[in-house]
Amino acid sequence: MLVVLACACGKPAPRTSDHIVVLARHKPPKPTDPVVVHFDRFKVVKASFDPQHLEGGTATIEIDLTSLKSGDSERDDDLKSTAFIDVGTFPAVTIEIANVKHGAANAFTADATVHLRGATRTYPVTFEVLDQKDDRIQIKGERAFSRLDFAVGTDPARDPRQQVDTELTIQMVLTLVKS
Repeated sequence: MLVVLACACGKPAPRTSDHIVVLARHKPPKPTDPVVVHFDRFKVVKASFDPQHLEGGTATIEIDLTSLKSGDSERDDDLKSTAFIDVGTFPAVTIEIANVKHGAANAFTADATVHLRGATRTYPVTFEVLDQKDDRIQIKGERAFSRLDFAVGTDPARDPRQQVDTELTIQMVLTLVKS
């Protein structure tokens, strides 16, 4: 599942630089969709794996939600507010990766347990290995999820004032250093 350092231009970072972005769409869609939200601060808290045999490896990733940027300061303030993420109360999201299994070629599956806004959800994820060294790997992954799983905002089907679709997509490229 997911991490971001992206350029301030509002586009996802290049494929090989470490980043986490969340892509959001409006309800109804707008020509400017998707909105790209990136995070200036994130870290791998710990990573335990054998770079030659990733099966069974684990990692914990923390994203500083106060560092979110979408290219629009008013939207950023709305996203940080109590109506959405509430960064004053919930300044970070933690993602725990476990149950890594080898798939085809350089693809792997895992379970990503996400802790956000007092809720915990586990999602199956896939990722690919972009680079591998003696003590580190660089991975790339993407996963769709519902913001309602974490009580972020309201459902546009029930609240016509809500302009953000419920489905979001997180994309990441992340270097994990064995710790």
